[in-house]
Amino acid sequence: MKYAKISNDESFASMAELQALANQEVHFLTGVGLYTIPVQGVARRSSTVKVSGEVIAISHDPKEINDSIRGKCFSIYPDVILGKDKDLFNSLYLESLRGVRTSRSCPKLDLIFTDGVILAGLREEERDNRSLVLHSKKPFSQSGTMDPYTSRLMVNLSRPKGKVLDPFLGLGSILIEARWLGNQCVGLDADVKMINKAKINLDYFNYVCEVAQGSATSLPIEGKFTIVTDPPYGRSSNAKGVKLLDLYQGFLSEVAEILDGRLVFAADSSVDWRDTIRSAGLRTRCVHFLYEHKSLSRAIYVVER
Repeated sequence: MKYAKISNDESFASMAELQALANQEVHFLTGVGLYTIPVQGVARRSSTVKVSGEVIAISHDPKEINDSIRGKCFSIYPDVILGKDKDLFNSLYLESLRGVRTSRSCPKLDLIFTDGVILAGLREEERDNRSLVLHSKKPFSQSGTMDPYTSRLMVNLSRPKGKVLDPFLGLGSILIEARWLGNQCVGLDADVKMINKAKINLDYFNYVCEVAQGSATSLPIEGKFTIVTDPPYGRSSNAKGVKLLDLYQGFLSEVAEILDGRLVFAADSSVDWRDTIRSAGLRTRCVHFLYEHKSLSRAIYVVER
C-alpha cells in the first residue's frame, strides 16, 4: 500500500490533486491518502502532496508499529496531524520506536499520527520544491500573476492528454508548469506585449511551447486539447471594454469544440460560472476555492464535456 501526505491548507484541492496524479481510488485519512497501485512522481510532480512512499504498518496500537520496524535503522520524521496531547504523543512515539536505531544516513521513515492511528511509511518521493521556487523567479511578473503552486495544481487537476492549451496565456505561468511536467504546450493571447514576455519567461527555463497571438473567443487553431487557463477577473481584468460575461461565454463556447478531457480554469470566487458552463454544453465536475489575499479568493473550476 502507498501513502501520500497532503497539504491541509487547501485540503479538498490537495485530495483532488492526489487522486488525479494517482489515477485510482484513494482512501483518505486527515492529511494522508492511501492507494494501492504504485505510481511514479506522485509527490515529485505535485503542488500540494508533500511526500509519498510505501506503508510499512498502520495501526492504532504502537506495539504493532514497533513489531514492523524494530531492529532497523531509520531517519525519523514524526508528524502529528490530529491530536494535541503532548504526553500521549510522546508515549506513543517512544513505544513505536523501541529498539529502532536512528541515523540521518538511514532511509527516511514518516511516522504520522492522525485519526486515532499511527502510520509508519518508508518515504520514496518528496515534492520538487526547488522547481517551484525557481519558476517563481521568472524574468517577467506582475501583480495578479498566478504563482507556480497554483499553476502546477491546475495542470495536474486537468489530467493532461496530449497538448495543453492556455488561451489566456498572460506571462506563461501555466505553460511553464505544463512543460515542466512533460506536456506539449500551446499558448494564445490577444496582447502581443504579453506574448513577447511569455516567450522570454519560457526561454529563460529552456521550455519550448507553441505561442501565438489569438483570441480565446475565436480560437485560430485546430485539433484537440486539454485546456488549463487563467482568464481575466478581478483587478487583473484587462478585457479592454469587453464584458466579462461575454468573454466567458465566448471562451467556453469555443473550448467546448476542441476539448479533449478536462478544462481547468480559474475565476474570482465571487462570481458563479456554472450556469454559463452548462450553457456551453459542458459540465462542472467540481470547484475548489483557494484563498489568495483579502481582496481575492480564486475558484478553480474542473470541467468536462
